[in-house]
Formats: sequence, structure tokens, C-alpha cells
Amino acid sequence: MELMPGHAKLDLAGQRILVTSAGRGLGRGMALTFADWGASLGLADIGAEDIAETRKLLEDKSAKLWSGRMDVTGEADVEAGVEGCWDALGGIDLLVNNAGILSVSPVVDLELSEWRRVMEVNATGVFLVTRAVVRRMIAAKQQGSVVSISSIGGKRGDARIAHYNASKFAVIGFTQALAREVAQHDILVNAVCPGVVETQMIADMARDTDTPVASWIGNQAIRRSQSPADIAFAVAFLHLNRAMTGQAVNVDGGTVFH
Repeated sequence: MELMPGHAKLDLAGQRILVTSAGRGLGRGMALTFADWGASLGLADIGAEDIAETRKLLEDKSAKLWSGRMDVTGEADVEAGVEGCWDALGGIDLLVNNAGILSVSPVVDLELSEWRRVMEVNATGVFLVTRAVVRRMIAAKQQGSVVSISSIGGKRGDARIAHYNASKFAVIGFTQALAREVAQHDILVNAVCPGVVETQMIADMARDTDTPVASWIGNQAIRRSQSPADIAFAVAFLHLNRAMTGQAVNVDGGTVFH
């Protein structure tokens, strides 16, 4: 995967990174970028075929590699996956919580089951995987980082995706609270808030809202979509800079200013 113009190449040699939902889209793109920068990778995804395909792309790139099926909403599944990754890589230095889903519905038409489904993946999944990794970091007395992929939808509400907004706001609140809890263990907890990364999720949202992707990009100060490499760079920066924690950094082309 080519880096966008202007990107420096960060040094991740010796770093062990677990990426959830690494089977395709943003997760796969970040994993490929991290591997290009020298990291060892743990790849988790609910789709066995998707994760197998990502693994094939990384087998000649990553110093060490683990992959496994993981449903981030299942406590036992998460514990088994994190244990397998930890053992295979000899630890985890950086967890990237990337698993997420989105659907479109006005609140008055939103079914409780759909509210729960989105919250389970986007918020509960972040909690379960983070808890499993951070427990092991603390027990090993190991420096580390957690970076969760939130969204500009975690900074502002948008019509017809209130359940998604709520889940992504929750990720930021969780990030801030945990950052205060684990700083004493030299564990940093941050979030990245992308805008328009042209994945299948964005394509589905554009279709369901009858909104061209180009119109979202047109509202940005920087008139291009964000690439997986853009997001990977921000994630790696937050891990390598040991003076930042509890932050939710917008990487959205200048859509939301904070």
C-alpha cells in the first residue's frame, strides 16, 4: 500500500501490535502499513476468510505474525484470542481497537435490537478487548498503548445515526477514564477519530443516506478522503509519543475542529 504524499515512515521495529477487524478495509490497510514500518502483527477478525486473506498479504512483510478469528462481543472469544496473540508474539505493545459497525435509522424507527447490536460491537467490544490486553500488560509490568478507532461521529451527532454516534462517544469517554486509571503503569490510552475513509462501511452509509461520498469530502478543509495510512500514522504517533494520553485526535481532513 502506498503512503500518501507527505507521510514520514515511522520506526515500529520490535513493536507488537494487535489490530481488531483486520480482515479488510481500514484494519487491513493499517496492518499493512504497520508491517511496512517493521512491526510484528496480531490480526483478529470475525471473518475467517477475510483474516486469512490479510495474513497472506503480510506473510512476507511482518517480522512475527499471529492471526485468529475473534468476535469482539464475546468475552470467552476475546480472552482466547488475546491469549493466543500474546503467546505467539511474546506480548502486545499496542492494541488497535478497530472493530466497528454502522447502520442508518431515524431514532423513532430504530429497533432496540439494532441499538444493542451497534453498541455491543462498537463500545462493548472495545471494553472487552482492552480489558484483556491491559490486564496482561499490567501483570507483565510492561509499557504499552491502547488506541481505539472512534470517529468524528464521536464528536458530533448526525441525523439517522444516533446509535452509531452514541457508541463512538462512548469510546471517547472510555478512553479518557481508562487513561487516568492506567497511566501509573506506563500504559497510554488514546483514540483516533477518522472522517471519510473510503471503505465498504462508508459506501454503505452513502447508499443508505442517498448522499454522495464526494459531498462529505467537499465539507473538509483538505479535499480528499483519508487513507488507511493516514490513520495508521496517527495511531503509531500516539503510541510512540509517550507524553499523550486520554486524547481523541481528529484525522478527518479538517471536518471538525477541536
